[in-house]
Amino acid sequence: MKIAFFGGTFDPVHNGHISLAEEVLARNYAEQVLFVPAPAPPHKTDRFVTPFAVRFRMLAAALEGREGFALSDLENRRSGRSYTIDTLKQLSQFHENDDILLLIGGDSLRQLHLWKDAHEIVRRYGVIVYPRGDGAVSRAELRLHWTEEETEKLLSSVLPSAPVFPVSSTEIRAMIRRGAWNAASRWLPAPVLDFIRRNNVYIQDNPGGLQ
Repeated sequence: MKIAFFGGTFDPVHNGHISLAEEVLARNYAEQVLFVPAPAPPHKTDRFVTPFAVRFRMLAAALEGREGFALSDLENRRSGRSYTIDTLKQLSQFHENDDILLLIGGDSLRQLHLWKDAHEIVRRYGVIVYPRGDGAVSRAELRLHWTEEETEKLLSSVLPSAPVFPVSSTEIRAMIRRGAWNAASRWLPAPVLDFIRRNNVYIQDNPGGLQ
């Protein structure tokens, strides 16, 4: 079985994440999309991140009953910073007879050479890249950091004509903080919106409490 590892902060998980995972399954790039929220993303140390338990429960609510979707707290069970290469290696051990693929956005592809053990990631694992609104990464950009073989693999990994989600998690959090619930409801799965309302997540005086 092909398993697409979908890591990220998911703060909060939104319809763009869900639509992308559905697209990967529909195009048979993978038989399962495994959502793995990061407890302490190494690249987001400059801002507050909602507690892992809150983000995990929002993901669980969003994914419940969806065929082909799975959720793991693997990264939260490790100590220290969460690096993709470590998660990929663990998943390979847990799923010895399966193919593990890394699912990332075009913005992450542009920065992938800066990730820990980036060349090992590209050499050992399959990659699926979904476009973002900041434009496609060119061959010339990739060749600045990757070999010709790695460049070809990465370029061939980009999903053609994938839907581009126009709103980010950052913008959704801002909508909620200013009370724009109708706007936020357009971009969030109903169970996630309900969870946020019940627990006052992203409200100024309670950024991540639970009830």
